[in-house]
Amino acid sequence: MLAYRWRADLASRSGPAPVAEIRVASGEIVLIAAPGMEEGLLPGPGTGLVLRAETAGTIEVTLRSAFEGGSLVADLELKNIETPRPVAGAVPGAPRTELPRGACDFSVTAHVSLRGDLTAARGDWICGPGAPGRIEGLEIKALSGDLPVEVQVASGGRLSGWTPWLAAGTYAGSRGKASPLIGLRLRLTAEAPAHLALKADATFLGAPTLTRVGREIELSGASLLDPLVGLRLDIVEAGAADLPAPAVPVLVTAPPSRLRVFRRAPESAVAA
Repeated sequence: MLAYRWRADLASRSGPAPVAEIRVASGEIVLIAAPGMEEGLLPGPGTGLVLRAETAGTIEVTLRSAFEGGSLVADLELKNIETPRPVAGAVPGAPRTELPRGACDFSVTAHVSLRGDLTAARGDWICGPGAPGRIEGLEIKALSGDLPVEVQVASGGRLSGWTPWLAAGTYAGSRGKASPLIGLRLRLTAEAPAHLALKADATFLGAPTLTRVGREIELSGASLLDPLVGLRLDIVEAGAADLPAPAVPVLVTAPPSRLRVFRRAPESAVAA
């Protein structure tokens, strides 16, 4: 937020305060004025406007005196009014799972629309059910050693389609293009010990959280267009993941019929 502040030492001077004109010089920045106010114009102290930045950029401020020879002294303050970012949106106090033998610890960094880059530790949520946000891209980073994980992402909008398989440490997706992820594939490479598996919880807009476990997993929404709004990724023992039991198809048998069928004997048999 850009605020035109009132100061007693400036107010004591003769003449009205200058008018501040704001213009976006670079980057994807939107100026949002208060109701009834002209966009990009701060007429005097006590006024302000909101700047919504999708990317890094610059603004230009021009001060125009209220009359010829008037004052050009003003006190403008740029304040960050972004809501606090709980790292990964994790539940406070949630216990960390033990890293399996032979596994490499890692973190996940995701670019979230209107929030920027968020980083989560292994096993913690980025966004998710408690604080959903449209994830536009992500990067899985090893904290030590080599991480035998590869990732593919599918984006909606103009960037539709699956990317090639990308190694851990490579950013997959976009930033600030309003093109959220609609699909995610993860796999362990051949270098990963055979007893390890990936476990992912994902939330897509308007759908319950889904869980996938395996050496290669795929995550997508019900309609194939629903954006990914939450992700939690971990590496576990292949047989240690708790998954809901698969639904067993129920075989419905028809009740016994009370209808009896009688067949008439052929006339030749009756005559005999």
